[in-house]
Amino acid sequence: MAIICGIDLEGINQNLELSGVNLSKDRVIEIGAALWDFDLQAPVRVLSELIDEPDHLPITELVSDLTGITDDMLEKWGAKKDQIKSILLSLADMMEKADYMMAHNGDQYDKPMIGAMFNRFGIPMPDLLWIDSIRDIEFPRKIKVRALSQLEHAHGFVNPFPHRALSDVFSMLKIAAHYNLDRMVELAKSPLVTIEAKLPTPNWKDPIQMKQFNAEKHKVSRAKFKWNPSNKTWTKIVHQIRLDEGKISFDFEWALK
Repeated sequence: MAIICGIDLEGINQNLELSGVNLSKDRVIEIGAALWDFDLQAPVRVLSELIDEPDHLPITELVSDLTGITDDMLEKWGAKKDQIKSILLSLADMMEKADYMMAHNGDQYDKPMIGAMFNRFGIPMPDLLWIDSIRDIEFPRKIKVRALSQLEHAHGFVNPFPHRALSDVFSMLKIAAHYNLDRMVELAKSPLVTIEAKLPTPNWKDPIQMKQFNAEKHKVSRAKFKWNPSNKTWTKIVHQIRLDEGKISFDFEWALK
């Protein structure tokens, strides 16, 4: 029997899109978590709480429109002070009963955000392997987008409360239920490496070379390589295990960075 602790956080962040998380300023405003029996494909314990830390940034109109959470809602229903500590202790207890954690984009958001919150309240966070449902599930090639709403549609259901923490946790776990857990664990344990697409610089005045260059660049972009303007490279982060298994291939030149 395998137990996953799925978690999702809604937060108020200083400048998430441009700078990523800022753990000195960013705060969690909602925690959703569920212990999920992967064999039964069912939740066995859940946690859902609004969080009102006194130093959280004001909730923006954008965040409120997206989540439905407002400052007034946090003031009325949000856990405060020692209540928050009790919630984190309950969450830690859930985590200790699990074999693995799972979050959607967890490495970039949920894991550092909840880890910083545990630190602020002086509670050790249980050390578990985190499965990232964006990165560590091998979706079929036809599924190109990893946004949770798109994945829900691709797997035949609609999330009735998108961007509310517990509802997003259930959606994530329902999607993960379609895939092999052992493989997710293998991928989660694998080191990540960066590969770089090799695009030779053309003669910009030669229309034939430019046409060939643009065709190659289109292939690279469609393969989800990311353009890095600072050093003018196209790169992609992949699992080392998939390289070792020979499962990484493209119809253009590339190399380990």
